[in-house]
Amino acid sequence: MAVTIEVRDFGTSKDGKQVDYFTLDNNNYTVGLCGYGATISSVRYADRDGNVDEVNFGFDDLTSYEAHTSSMGVTVGRYANRIKNAQFVLNDQVVKLDVTNAAGHSAHGGLNGFGKQVFSGEIVETAQGKGVQFTYISADGEAGYPGELTLTVTYSLSDSGVLRYEYDAISTKDTYINITNHAYFNLDGIKTDGSTNVTEHEIQLNSGFITPLDGDSVCTGEVKPVGGTAFDLRQQVRIGDGLDNPHELMKATNGGYDISYILGVDDGQMKDGAYVYSAKSGRAMQVKTTQPCLQFYTNANLRETLLRDGKTVNKMAGFCLEAQDYPNGPNIAHFPTAPLRAGEKYHQVIEYIFTTEA
Repeated sequence: MAVTIEVRDFGTSKDGKQVDYFTLDNNNYTVGLCGYGATISSVRYADRDGNVDEVNFGFDDLTSYEAHTSSMGVTVGRYANRIKNAQFVLNDQVVKLDVTNAAGHSAHGGLNGFGKQVFSGEIVETAQGKGVQFTYISADGEAGYPGELTLTVTYSLSDSGVLRYEYDAISTKDTYINITNHAYFNLDGIKTDGSTNVTEHEIQLNSGFITPLDGDSVCTGEVKPVGGTAFDLRQQVRIGDGLDNPHELMKATNGGYDISYILGVDDGQMKDGAYVYSAKSGRAMQVKTTQPCLQFYTNANLRETLLRDGKTVNKMAGFCLEAQDYPNGPNIAHFPTAPLRAGEKYHQVIEYIFTTEA
């Protein structure tokens, strides 16, 4: 069945901008998208017994999105992940960014990154049929980043459960850009009693190398093989197995997974990133992307949070799979991260493929 799209008013932001909420529905899958942060707000589909549940962390109201600090489902940019000392060198000039934490680094694009901005939205035609395109124009110097950057995020939903999003951008000056989405998922559905947990999910992540972090959770520039460690997810394993026997590197990430895996080169080709499965519900999720890296995060830093419908989640309640460029790439010469030159086009694709197995 072709997807239908409904749009409604989601309220007015603190800075006086109208925010729209789009609901994509094809009878098998329902996806909610919010113009605040170009956010994936809701994903609902059936388990093996036909029970339809919410599998994505999100809020009922704009005020909660504005108040929350865990990037719940938002588009992250200009540069996702952390940049050491909140600066980088570009064209022989030191570019200073917003400092976002006590350690003096910059994370997820600054104090008011893309996840805190209001995007305009419209219904468009895509290769998968009708979709929603969000647009935001980031001013020259916003959060310290050079160039006026025009970004579009285009979401579409197929009959078979492929949620595809394409990022396109162009800048008036040379700059760095690294866009991802920070959606949180639990394939068992979000529970009302606070018991939602991801440890029994199984994951396969198609990478043999990670980029380790320092004590401030900033990428050091090292590249280490995963063999023989809790980070080796190349064969499908229970997520809790690694959490039960945490690696030394997990001390910096509160005992959970929060690290970037290298998928391959940034050549514009789609890569099989990861597969997550819940034996309890039968739901599965696959991630494909053109991006060179994939951050796996098990919400170890998530504080008790009240979501829509009165549902509460805590630490280890879900997982994020954030397809992105190399973390701290602008500061690490041997990483292949390249600046986006003025007038050049940035294009990346991520697909979340939702299925249910018998």
